[in-house]
Amino acid sequence: MGGGGPGLVDRVAERELLRGAARGAVSGHGIAVLVEGGIGIGKTALLDDLAAYCRELGMRVLRGAADDVDQRLPFAAVSAVARAHQGRDEDLDRVTGLLRGRDALTRSVTAAHHELAVTEELLALADRWLSRGPVALILDDAQWADPSSVVLLHRLAHDIGQVPLLLVVCARALAQGEALDGLQRGLLAGGALELRLDRLPEPAVVELAAARLGAPPGPRLRRLLGTAGGYPLYIETLLTAYAADGLIRVAGGHAELSGTVDPDAVPQPLVELARAQAALMPRRYREILQAAAVLGQTVDVAEVSAVLDEPLMAVSEVVGDAIGTGLLVDDGHCLRFRQGLTRELLDRSVPEPVRVALHQRAGRMLTGRDGAPERVAAHLLAGGDLDADDLRWLAAHADALTVRAPDLAVRLLQRATADPAADPVLRTHLVRALLWDGDPAQAERVAQAALAVGGDAAQEPDLRWLLVQACCRQGRLREAIDAIEPAVRSPYTSLGQAARFRGTAAICLFLTYRFEEAVAVADRAVADGEAAGDAEAIGIGCLAKAVGLAKDDMAASLALTELALSHLGHGIRPDLQVDPYVLKGICLLELDRLDEAAEATAVAVRHNQRTGGVFLTTAHAVRAHVRFLQGRWDDALAEVRSGLDGPDPLGHEPRLLALADLIAVHRGDPPGAELPADTGDTDDRYLVRWAQALAVEAQGDPQRAADLLRPLWAQADGLEARRMMYRVCPDLARAAAAGGDHVELRALADELRVIAAVQPTPSLAGCAAYCRGLAEGGAEPMRAAVASFREAGWPLYEAYGHEAAALALASGGDLAGAREALRLALDGYGRLEASWDMARARARLRDAGVRDGARGRRGRPKHGWDALTDTERTVAELVATGMSNPDVAAQLFLSRRTVQSHVSSILAKLALTSRVELAVAAAQRPAPP
Repeated sequence: MGGGGPGLVDRVAERELLRGAARGAVSGHGIAVLVEGGIGIGKTALLDDLAAYCRELGMRVLRGAADDVDQRLPFAAVSAVARAHQGRDEDLDRVTGLLRGRDALTRSVTAAHHELAVTEELLALADRWLSRGPVALILDDAQWADPSSVVLLHRLAHDIGQVPLLLVVCARALAQGEALDGLQRGLLAGGALELRLDRLPEPAVVELAAARLGAPPGPRLRRLLGTAGGYPLYIETLLTAYAADGLIRVAGGHAELSGTVDPDAVPQPLVELARAQAALMPRRYREILQAAAVLGQTVDVAEVSAVLDEPLMAVSEVVGDAIGTGLLVDDGHCLRFRQGLTRELLDRSVPEPVRVALHQRAGRMLTGRDGAPERVAAHLLAGGDLDADDLRWLAAHADALTVRAPDLAVRLLQRATADPAADPVLRTHLVRALLWDGDPAQAERVAQAALAVGGDAAQEPDLRWLLVQACCRQGRLREAIDAIEPAVRSPYTSLGQAARFRGTAAICLFLTYRFEEAVAVADRAVADGEAAGDAEAIGIGCLAKAVGLAKDDMAASLALTELALSHLGHGIRPDLQVDPYVLKGICLLELDRLDEAAEATAVAVRHNQRTGGVFLTTAHAVRAHVRFLQGRWDDALAEVRSGLDGPDPLGHEPRLLALADLIAVHRGDPPGAELPADTGDTDDRYLVRWAQALAVEAQGDPQRAADLLRPLWAQADGLEARRMMYRVCPDLARAAAAGGDHVELRALADELRVIAAVQPTPSLAGCAAYCRGLAEGGAEPMRAAVASFREAGWPLYEAYGHEAAALALASGGDLAGAREALRLALDGYGRLEASWDMARARARLRDAGVRDGARGRRGRPKHGWDALTDTERTVAELVATGMSNPDVAAQLFLSRRTVQSHVSSILAKLALTSRVELAVAAAQRPAPP
């Protein structure tokens, strides 16, 4: 019945379940475990045993508990878990800087985006640790975990079976709050184990008492222990209290209550007993522990000494006694209350006026000791009115506080600015904190009110900039433009600041289709930036001009984007309305410079991951489009999965799903997504309709496919809109040709020729030649289309050209030429595994009297090493050497998420379940001849 110590009596099965999970993680098959149990049920003792066992197995152990005091602090629970390793690991120390908000306001737009960036860094750190050996992450009191930590735990559990990770989440009661409920459901859906700790049965209670007292309990003591309800902590507390008071005696081989104690008159649960214990403490002893409880779950002896104005040695003596009695515990890096409930009870026992005074004194004491801003703010907020010194501290530390604890920052700054005569600097900080906390509407109202009141002229430019950003983040670009006009006229705005305002105005003007105004404003922004010697202003102005030129001159737009990047350097503002890295990738894509576009979008992905940028999904979508055109469809699908695995503030999910469906249809698979009938974004709309039309054609209805695509092309607004969607034209032309509409085909060819004349590229020339060939029926235009598509690097379209050329040659009686063209088409489709296209080409040529003698290029098998793509094979080789996902990503110029997507695909194709199995399989695989 026993197992592992007094606190683990009758926990053999639970203990073995957790140890078995640890052994599985060490073997490479990670798992999550949810542990639930009431106060005093023995959770902490069980986790102590597990942590010790994991260390014996050689695992890196991350052990900590969430704290109710820190629930509002982002990543507080994760920080508690990692605290013991800080200062010992360079990677962790670097991420700790991000956790503390280092450079956050210059890297990210809002707290949510900063938290996304921190999450990515923490996941990358976890990948590196897991590539070096097994890891156990054990979080206790998860009912108090902050939402950011809960999100991170959810992400860590994704594909946990592939890595040597044991994730244990322990709580008094799970599903407390939406975030924890989502974590519980997600973990269980992913195969997590669930462990509910029950009360100890009477034999186990007897065994626990015997272990504690050195003799089995007698009948009267058993009746007393029955009031503990089978909770180990209750039992331990009862035994400790009664033994300390001499009310338990050992005689005749049994431990029994003294004759003066009535066991039936002691129905005291732990709460009442703990209160009674506190009342029996010496007054000064109790006051010191009460003050420590008010100040938080962890205990800083020097801090308690300063707050109470007690000698350090006196406080140290009390703390030492508390450790000896088990009230406090030293976990190697900090002192803390062993049980959160004990701290709660001591905290509640302090009268409210005294608690407020303690918080106020602690806050003011910490301001002089350069304490962590979130701790100072929490004390000041709980400490009542703010004095002049408090306000000076807040003005000096508002930015750091905003990043580390935005909710605290907003509430404290709102209190500080309640007085109409408040320092204007604090009002500016409040606007910034509201923006960072994701409340642009309130930020706009506060900024407008502050500008109406006036005050510190030095604050006006910053305040107006924040007002512009508040309008932009609500999508109110016209109001942003209106807010810029008084900013540039203000005598307090410098020439460089005015240039930045104008550059931002130009971007907004371009995005609202006021092109002529935008060009003039962008030119002025660049000129003023040059006059002021302000590189950032020049960069914003150049970027604005690049946005405007992207509609009809991609080459010029690319040149200006690169010029903007050279001026902005690595200090690209997070509040720009356009991502220059993404814009560069789009320009290169439109210019058929696909390899360069892939590199540019890889940089865009990394930049947005590092900063938590809003354009991360956009970057993945553009990169997926590049890989689709290049015929690297498995790589495109990996980018699609990476884009879908994260926040999507700009709503690009339809674009990603549409690209996945296009590939599925070409490969003869059913589309996997329910795509919306319409989307707001032009690129998303044409891709969705394109995928829907191709699926309809694959089902044998080319006329309906043409009907879906025709309005999209006809209603496109001008050359620039058609310039962005001309890739649909070969599919539209093929569908229209099936209906014999040669007039439409000729019109389509003419329209493409006009677009190509404005900005010629090989792919545009290829599309125009393809449509002309279908309209005229000759093979020569198709040969020109094939050559252009080959130059552009579009293998699918090159195969389209061969297929159409084969039909044209067959209709002219050149059956030998038709067979050769069909062979080339089938070879191209085979390389792409485009089985629907192969079947369509064979059927159409069969109807024209042409049969292919060969079966075409064989596609890759579905399983085994030969099923891997080139990228997957490279990833597998690097992972097998022990490289982490971030290291593989850096070497292959991919994102960490994309590498993980490839790893999942590799394991599925090889019928493996973990990276450890992959390493073994790679080592056992015979070397290629």
